Amino acid sequence: MFLGLHYAIWIVLVLYFVGMLLMGWWSKRGIRNQEGYLLGNRRFGVPMMVMHAFGAGTHPGNVAGVMSQAVVSGASSIWVSWMWMFGTPFYWIIAPIVRRMRCLTMADFFRERFGRAASVLYIIVAAVGMIVFLAGVLLATTRTVQGVMGKAATQDSEIWFFSILFVSTAVFIIYSYWGGIIAAIRTDMIQGLMIIALSFIAIPVALGRVDGLAGMRATLGAQGGSYLGLFDPTHFSLLTVLLLCINAPLTALAFPHLMSVCAAGRTEWEGRVGFTYGNILKRICTIGWCVLGLCWLAYLLNTGSTIHKDAAFGDSIRELLSPVLQGVMLACVMAAAMSSGDAVQVTVAGLFSQNIYRAYLNPRADQKQLVHVTRIIGVVIALLALGAAMLMRSNLVKAILDYFNILSLVGISTAIGILWRRMNTTGMFCSTISAVVTFILTRYVIEYTSEMRAITIGIPILTGVAGGVLGSLLTKPPRPETIEKFFRKIYVPIGQEEKLELSLDEAVPQSRRWLTAGGLFIVKPSRQSWVGFLITLGICLACVLVMLAILK
Repeated sequence: MFLGLHYAIWIVLVLYFVGMLLMGWWSKRGIRNQEGYLLGNRRFGVPMMVMHAFGAGTHPGNVAGVMSQAVVSGASSIWVSWMWMFGTPFYWIIAPIVRRMRCLTMADFFRERFGRAASVLYIIVAAVGMIVFLAGVLLATTRTVQGVMGKAATQDSEIWFFSILFVSTAVFIIYSYWGGIIAAIRTDMIQGLMIIALSFIAIPVALGRVDGLAGMRATLGAQGGSYLGLFDPTHFSLLTVLLLCINAPLTALAFPHLMSVCAAGRTEWEGRVGFTYGNILKRICTIGWCVLGLCWLAYLLNTGSTIHKDAAFGDSIRELLSPVLQGVMLACVMAAAMSSGDAVQVTVAGLFSQNIYRAYLNPRADQKQLVHVTRIIGVVIALLALGAAMLMRSNLVKAILDYFNILSLVGISTAIGILWRRMNTTGMFCSTISAVVTFILTRYVIEYTSEMRAITIGIPILTGVAGGVLGSLLTKPPRPETIEKFFRKIYVPIGQEEKLELSLDEAVPQSRRWLTAGGLFIVKPSRQSWVGFLITLGICLACVLVMLAILK
């Protein structure tokens, strides 16, 4: 044993991290400009795009968050990760639209649709949301490693917390600085496959400790309450879950890394399949995480052990897996943090370098300068996330939910801007600012309780939509040429660029339009769009039915 870890674990970790850092260094070779650093020169196929979406969206906070909540509220903890569930079918629709924007960053979309000031507002809100997200990643990684080391409830637990936190942050700052999005996508491919396998390896061992699913259900059922219910009025009521599912596509539309998960592929198809089914993989893995959390809770109740909420995942790894598998699981956890952190660092830094530094500070910056500035800003973003993680270290699940809600505040205006031609710059500002103010009031000023979770999700959405509509209607409409250019872009497929020179009526004739009343602009979905949407929706419903069968 060394510093609380078996020697086998240290050997696996060292080998794994040397490999990942070498991959980051190797990935430097293909980076000569901003498109290479931010989008990998749009060259990835379906397998890489699926794993990129899975890896960028899957981080230690997902499994740690589900298990942390499971030891408190039982099966309803699955919604910590499944809050995205019924937004997932919309990813099939969103992906080609984002690819057709033909932008480098999401801030480019806001600049083209609403103007330069709107892009700055987007960057500010998105940066805050992603710093909170990255803080959650760091927090979950640290708590998991603490649990594996058995340092979650010792006298010097705070010293261990900060030591692990600083080391984790340093590793992926170096990795991200070198490799950009190419390194993130390559790492996602490796750690994605590994974390899928390891998400389920621990389950048979856990089931053996509690006499199988029947024993787990018997133990939790004997406690009373709603441990075996998918909906819990105290933490995740049915109304709260419904609002979370409405919120999910709005949050997705504000991802700073949305451009990379949808547009780093060779064609629209790679982006569409990658974004949707990378996230479907995550929904399936969440079932395993929840079952593991329930078994761990039953084991703790049966043995009378102390529950360490945020370290539940790490504690279970230490108890259930052999030293070698503990090392591999820890390596996966760290790699998941590295790839998610890399995606955040690269994309948020890209927003600042591309849309603030280049637009306002140094318009003549060449590609080499832009890549350098992007790397430096990425380090700053990581350090801010480190500070946020230290401030939020007492509540992992709250950090996850805050990030989810903050991004949706600006995602509202993204959605309205794509669907409604009358939406203008004033509407974008009114929508975002009113949603942000309402969120702050309901989340932080008014005393927050679990029963109010539905209010903190639903009211900001309503005020954001109302602010966007009223702000637009009470001011001048956007310039027709700006609107025509934007809608022509998002409805002309990649590879048909000659149509971009046509008028909107020629590029998107009346026969293709589905809904245009009141300034809306929605085209008829293609067969690929609606069939893919229904298939994805069916898979999501099947996941819920599988979870219900496990609980019953």
